[in-house]
Amino acid sequence: MYSRQRNHGPKILALLLPGIICVAILLALTAHPAEAAGSHVDAMVLKSDIGPASLHFLTQSIATAQRDKAQALVIEIDTPGGDIDSMKAMTQEELASSIPIISYVSPSGGRAASAGAFVALSAQIAAMAPTTRIGASSPVTGTGADIGSTLKAKVENDLIAAMTGIQQRYQRNVPLAVQMIKNASSYDDATAIKEKIVDLGAPDLSSLLSAVNGRTVQIKGGQTVSLQTAGASIQTLSPTPFDELYAFLLDPNIAFLLFIVAMIGIYLEISHPGVIVPGVVGSIALLLFLLAVGSLSPNWAGLALMVLAFVLLVLDLRLPTHGALTIGAVVALVVGTLIFFNSGGPYSGPKVNPLVVYAMGALIGLIGFTLVTFIMRAQRMPVTTGMESMIGSNATALTPLLPEGRVNYAGENWAAILDPPATSVDAGAQVQVTAIEGLRLHVRPLPNQSVIDTHSVTPLK
Repeated sequence: MYSRQRNHGPKILALLLPGIICVAILLALTAHPAEAAGSHVDAMVLKSDIGPASLHFLTQSIATAQRDKAQALVIEIDTPGGDIDSMKAMTQEELASSIPIISYVSPSGGRAASAGAFVALSAQIAAMAPTTRIGASSPVTGTGADIGSTLKAKVENDLIAAMTGIQQRYQRNVPLAVQMIKNASSYDDATAIKEKIVDLGAPDLSSLLSAVNGRTVQIKGGQTVSLQTAGASIQTLSPTPFDELYAFLLDPNIAFLLFIVAMIGIYLEISHPGVIVPGVVGSIALLLFLLAVGSLSPNWAGLALMVLAFVLLVLDLRLPTHGALTIGAVVALVVGTLIFFNSGGPYSGPKVNPLVVYAMGALIGLIGFTLVTFIMRAQRMPVTTGMESMIGSNATALTPLLPEGRVNYAGENWAAILDPPATSVDAGAQVQVTAIEGLRLHVRPLPNQSVIDTHSVTPLK
């Protein structure tokens, strides 16, 4: 005996497709650059805000320089700063590096400000190009505002201790470096070089490599290394497509929009099962959203409200709340998003634009109310198919109904019985179907039809 089996292949493929696509993207975009042969120096350019994306780029660059046995890794820095957590992780990567790291604040007019100053000074050798500057490292909120006195003191003391340790390790000026944090002091290249805040200055990268040639630096484990950088070729390490995508996704506005796409896609798939495409798009957007927020420092209570908003939308499709839950969903989405992205502490990263949140909340509400309206209208429409569609329709009596007989409905001969059974109608009378009992119709006479009350008929003697 053979049983018929349904082909679930397309649906299974649709469910697996988001994961397959993401894995393929990660494998394709994290390909390692070609390794340089001979004596060379790797160089990376850090010209973005200090954040998870720049941390990932620095970590990969250090790993590449270690793998291809570069003489040193040069970090060309021009940044306004960034969040404190990423900065701490970046300085830890530099301090623990097994290859020499040279920071170079460049080009002319560039800066290593705020968190960027820590990244610059954490390198074994710190250099500056002409007319550059370093400093202004006082802690502030993500919007640039001042923070409370008690919290500010705690953060400042922690940063001062970190800066003191870094400068003492490399025998540089500690008091002036500490002033970057206490008083937001900033120094031009001439002052920084003269006061030994940094090690040296150089007009360009080639001159810098010649100037540091033969210097001895201490790397991980206390090991000393003599730099052999004069005449070394320079291999520029550029961000991979994955790094670019990662940086793009880390924008809170982009991450929020990904959540909205995921929410709408999965919501449409639930409301219209089997469409597939919205569900696939929503699943991919959800995975990218999770990739992004995994590297941020959000308030997870906000995410709970955002998820609650989705649950309320789905429930509004199933329960007779007439859109009340959709209103709750919009409120939960807006409040949850602002808490999720915009309630970080000092040195927190960029915030989501409230106008984007309000606009997307209005869009979700519009979609929710539209679907709920369609569902309510569909529920109120009379049934036009199946046995239930017969109720309320007219039929013609083929025989007298006494109270049982036969009627013609849509060209078909049906057994019928009158409601109430104390009446009868003549053949040819019009009746209306009131109920269906198996293969028998319950009918009642229409107005102006000939109806006989069997109780009023005088029996013959």
